[in-house]
Amino acid sequence: MGRLQQLHDVTVNMLSTLQQLEEKKLDRESVIKKMDELIVSRDAIIQKIKAPYTEEEIEIGQQVVQLNEQVKLKMDHLYDDVKSDMKKVKQKKELNRSYINPYGQIKTTDGMYLDSKQ
Repeated sequence: MGRLQQLHDVTVNMLSTLQQLEEKKLDRESVIKKMDELIVSRDAIIQKIKAPYTEEEIEIGQQVVQLNEQVKLKMDHLYDDVKSDMKKVKQKKELNRSYINPYGQIKTTDGMYLDSKQ
């Protein structure tokens, strides 16, 4: 198996994993774990790839670049979903905190008396 063929296979695996998330076949946590593992293995493969390249490797490399763009788009979408969920959780925490202590965030100077005749 060629060195770029391994990279191609891992990239295809990454894309299929992200597609399974979109199709609701896998939950987000398992997809994130698997993507982390694939990214680590992909990084190791990329570190081993050195020039010169054959014509076949150049062609595979171009395919990998196209697949990588698709993976990047799907990863950005996953990142945005996680980010919005974290924002919702933070808002819920603030809402719960405001129910427990409704006057905790209010800072006012009401009731303060200043004697100006001295």
